Amino acid sequence: MQRFLYFLIFIIVFVLGLIFADHHAELVTINYYFGTISIPLSLLLSLILLVGVILGILASLNTVIKYKYENRKLRKSVKTIQRENADLRSFPIPIKYEK
Repeated sequence: MQRFLYFLIFIIVFVLGLIFADHHAELVTINYYFGTISIPLSLLLSLILLVGVILGILASLNTVIKYKYENRKLRKSVKTIQRENADLRSFPIPIKYEK
C-alpha cells in the first residue's frame, strides 16, 4: 500500500512537472563570461533547483559526518558499559552472616 502511495505521488509530481514545462517553454537567454546560451525557462529552473539541492547536500555533509562519528563513538561506549554490566552481574555477591 505504501509503495502504491509513493508511486501515485511520483506520478502526480511528474505530470505537474510536464504541465509546468509545457507552459514555460519560451527561451531564456543567459549571458555569462564565455558567451551566451538560450535554453527553455523550465529547464533553467530545473537546473537551478538541482544545483541548489547539490549545494544544500554539500553544506550539510560536514554536520552529518560529525554526527555519524559521534554516534559510532557512543554506540561503542554503550557496548562497553553493557559488557561491564554483564560481567558485574555474573560475579556472586558475598554474604556475611553475623552471629
